[in-house]
Amino acid sequence: MPHTENGAPRIYFETRGDPGNPPLVLIEGLGAQMIGWPEGFLNRLVDRGLYVITLDNRDVGLSEMMGAPDDVTVAYTLSDMAGDVCRVLDTLGLAAAHIVGQSMGGAIAQTLGIEMPARVLSLTLIYTAPVFDANFVTEEALGRKDLLPPADLSRAEAIAAFVDSQRPCASTAYAFDEARVADLGARSFDRAFRPDGIARQTSAVISSLDRRPALANVTVPTAIIHGRADRLVKEEASIAMAAIIKGAELHLYPGMGHVVAEPLWDDFVAIIARTVGRA
Repeated sequence: MPHTENGAPRIYFETRGDPGNPPLVLIEGLGAQMIGWPEGFLNRLVDRGLYVITLDNRDVGLSEMMGAPDDVTVAYTLSDMAGDVCRVLDTLGLAAAHIVGQSMGGAIAQTLGIEMPARVLSLTLIYTAPVFDANFVTEEALGRKDLLPPADLSRAEAIAAFVDSQRPCASTAYAFDEARVADLGARSFDRAFRPDGIARQTSAVISSLDRRPALANVTVPTAIIHGRADRLVKEEASIAMAAIIKGAELHLYPGMGHVVAEPLWDDFVAIIARTVGRA
């Protein structure tokens, strides 16, 4: 299996498409494994002539766990997680890549653009925020207790908990596909079930500094996507980032929640491809 071997932690990643095409890294959100990116969405990106790279962030999936199951105090930062992405690029022999990040993954993408600009060709930021505080994150999100399920859940219990955790992400304009979400929950459980990593990732997110001052220095082509029906991250977060990052495109979708809704895949792929082209 493809893991980074150039330092700890070991990061699991996969690629698809022609390595000679422009490289595109997709970074998942809090607690999410790389299989959360829908296959149909990834295949559309490959069909647009992109070399698509997905990875498990540290502490989830097949990447290295950063503590024992009862240890929620191991400290790392979004900068460390951005460094993990760079080590994946190094493993693949890539000097830089186009970066797409959703939610926490968008915060990691911002950190890459700020702290490691030579590694970033363009940014696409999907329902994320420049700082995860009450200005940009809803009370519902700040009060969520369902993200850290007990480690002793049975498979059926874990799948049910996963489905419940995804309901607040649902859109109002697009149906919540419970069967598809349950299938993802089952595959995620079978692949790797270590929910303690979510707590450590959460610490990295909430301890991160406000990135708004530094975002003014981001110069790569940037697109920002947000749903007006997002119950977790306020659309004001994306509006604020678009006002700061010079030349950023802002795309707000009525009825879209905190999810890459299938009816919008073609739109998102076109935005990403255009942003790659702008670079």
